[in-house]
Parts: sequence; C-alpha cells; structure tokens
Amino acid sequence: MHSIELMRMSIGMACAVALLLAGCSAHHEAPGPRITATPDGVSIAIPVDVVVEGLAAGDAVRVWARTYDRRGQAWESSGEFVTDGVGQVDLSTAASTGGTYTGVDPHGLFWSMRLADDQPVPYPMMDADDVVVRLGVDTGGVTVASTTLRRVVRDPAGQVLPVAEAGLVGDLYLPPGSGVWPGVLLLGGGEGGRPDPAYASLLAAQGYVVFGLAYFGLPGLPDSLARIPVEYGLSAARWLADRPEVSGDRVGVVGTAKGAEYGLLLASSEPSRFAAVVAHAPSDVVWPAPGSTAGTPVSSWTRADDDVPFLRWVSSRGASSAAAGQAVQSAESYEQAVEAASRWRLAAARVHVEQITGPVLFTSGQADGVWPSAPQAQRALSSIEAGGNPYGARLLEFPGAGHLVGGVPDLPTTRTAIPYGPAVVEAGGDPAATAAAVRETFAATVELLRTAMPRGRVQ
Repeated sequence: MHSIELMRMSIGMACAVALLLAGCSAHHEAPGPRITATPDGVSIAIPVDVVVEGLAAGDAVRVWARTYDRRGQAWESSGEFVTDGVGQVDLSTAASTGGTYTGVDPHGLFWSMRLADDQPVPYPMMDADDVVVRLGVDTGGVTVASTTLRRVVRDPAGQVLPVAEAGLVGDLYLPPGSGVWPGVLLLGGGEGGRPDPAYASLLAAQGYVVFGLAYFGLPGLPDSLARIPVEYGLSAARWLADRPEVSGDRVGVVGTAKGAEYGLLLASSEPSRFAAVVAHAPSDVVWPAPGSTAGTPVSSWTRADDDVPFLRWVSSRGASSAAAGQAVQSAESYEQAVEAASRWRLAAARVHVEQITGPVLFTSGQADGVWPSAPQAQRALSSIEAGGNPYGARLLEFPGAGHLVGGVPDLPTTRTAIPYGPAVVEAGGDPAATAAAVRETFAATVELLRTAMPRGRVQ
C-alpha cells in the first residue's frame, strides 16, 4: 500500500508540474494579431475606439474600413501606421501617415470613406437603421485580422409612422417606449422629398417625437420649391403639438439650408408655437424659388397666397455649367445679390428672426459653396441680439467646413457635390473640417433641445 501511495503521489506531482508548465507556456505565447472596435452596437453619435494589437513593434500596417450604402455601393477608407513599442496601434492617439486621411483622428476611418468616382451618391447616404462597418488590418499587403462594428442610427425599439393626413406629407419618428415626449419638426433642404430619415431617426433616439415634414417633391405636394405656403409648415407644427405622444403645446424646429430658411420663417411668423430653433447653413433673407430666374422669378414661400418678399439673384447661378452635369459653386451669386441690393430691398426680404421667442442655434461653414451661410447666419444672429430675445442665440461657425454641417455624425463627407433640383452644386469645404463640424453641431443641437424642451414622460 505504501509503495502504491508513493506511486500515486509521484504521478499526481508529475501531472501538476506538466499542467503548470503548460500554463506557463500558454501565458508566454504571443497572441495573434487582432483589431477591436468598441463600443459595438451603440448610437453612431458615441465615439468609437479602434485598437490593433498582437503585432511586432515597429511594423508598418494599414488599417482599413468598408461599408455599403443602400444601393450596395462600397465605401472604403484606410490609414497607414507604425506599431508602437508593444506592437499596438490605437487610432485615438496614433497618427496616420497616408491613406484616405492623415494625422491623429479617431473618427478618420469613418468620415474619410470614399466611393468610386463613377458611382452616384445616394440620398440619404446610409441606411436609417444602422451602419455596419468591416474593419481590418493589413501587413505586407495581407489582411491579418478583421472585425465587424455596428453603429446604430435608429433605435430598433422606435417606430416610424408614415403621415398623409390633414394635407400633410411626411413621417413621424417615435422614441422607444410609450409615453409623451417633446416634439421636433424636421425640415430638409433643396433636395426635396422626405427629410433625411437617418437624421430624423437619430434625433428620435435621443427622446423626441420627430415629424420629418416633406414640403415639395412628393405626390400631393408641389413639384418644385416654389411658392410653398408658410401656413403649411405652421399647420404641421400644430398637428405635431396635438399628437398624444407629444408633451406641451410648443415644438422645436430643426432645418437645413432652405429648410433652415423655412424654419426661421415659421418660427418668426408664429413665435408662440416654437420652443427652440436650430438652423443649419441658414439664410437671413428669403431667396427666390430655385430655377425661377429664367422667366419671372417667384418667391420660395407664400403667406395668404401672396409671395413672401425675396431678394433677386444677380446671375443665374451657373445654370449652363449645371446643365452640362458639372458641379458649380453658387455662393458667389448670393453674395453679389446682397452687395448689389438696396437697403430697402434687403429690409423687405429679411426674415424677422428678432420675433422668435425661443433659443436659436445657427451653424455654418465658412467654406460653404452653396450659399454664404456664415455671413447670413451672422446677420441673423445680430438681428436676434438687437431684438432682445430673452433666450438668446448662438452661432457655431466652422473654418474650412462646407455646406453640410448638420446631420448624422461620422458618415462620409468626402463627396461634396450634391443634387439640387436640375443642377449639381458643389457644397464646398474640407471633408475633415466638415466632419468635425457635424459632430459638434449634433451635440449642440441635442443640448439646445434638452434645455429648451419639456422633458418626456415614460409610462
């Protein structure tokens, strides 16, 4: 028995030593290359950390990203890096020396995604539900690790209800859960149709009932942005405030470009209806209907069936180049129109923003190629300050940014030519500067709405 017990003890010790050695060996074994992106499956407004690990120190690597739009077209980006002393690349601190962006930018892989030159850009650019991105790392031209990242735009628990009643056309975006929430009227720009569903969905996910109002370019609505009644937008605001899901009798309005012009006109026409105003790339004056300069120009808007006074253009905004399919910058024509106008004409066409009784946020890019939104926003801000709005106004002006400073953050900003009716207009701006502006304007928009609007109540 004694010898048998000794034998068992020897075998047990041998096994323990073997396990210990195996464990130590596994502990010292170098892990394989890997790339991680966190957090996964959360709002696209939340920043992402992308880290490459498990490589040799000083390795030259290429980190890439790829996603697809709703047409199935591939958008791709990349950055070139050198791993640090422990074989890592942290995109929040590491500088890209090549690829589609350079320098330190944790958002670089997302905004710098590019589409092949011969492929059209869809509108909206990405699916409204989520954006699925494939990320990978290459060494020596070979992909050694990859992962998938899902960035949520529309909360899956939210709802989207088509609206075609009371003479209104659009979509109602509801936050997750049941209860009452602040209401926001969302107005798109000169592209017409429904406002960007991705932007509407993302705002709704922040806790707002968003009414994406179409005001031309759909069945039952005018074909073009000409003589749109102010009463149409005001009735949409009242309809939204009367919804059982909406708290309070005042709503917010968020508009982009011509939608910002429309939103400012609405809020100054019926100030008691609007609790907050956000105007991306706005105008302080009313401009004529796009394309109406060939004959007798008409206003973009009407009040009581009469044209709202507008400022005439000096030129035809590069119509010949646009007809040839070339993107044109039209901002100079707007600037010339303001410079050539008499003080009386400017006063007649001015939007009376000083009548707005809620807080206002203006956002603009100094390199706007569509129209001079920066000086237009500055003039509107000055009018509000002179008028003594008790809630005040704020202007976020971005050097180097183009026309598209409002919307969903971290979507590609590399395509700056946008369809605008029959023309293709150059939005202008540096893609990196525009992307940074969008991130800041989205955060500022949500901050303003949360400060100004009554809190929602979940039931």
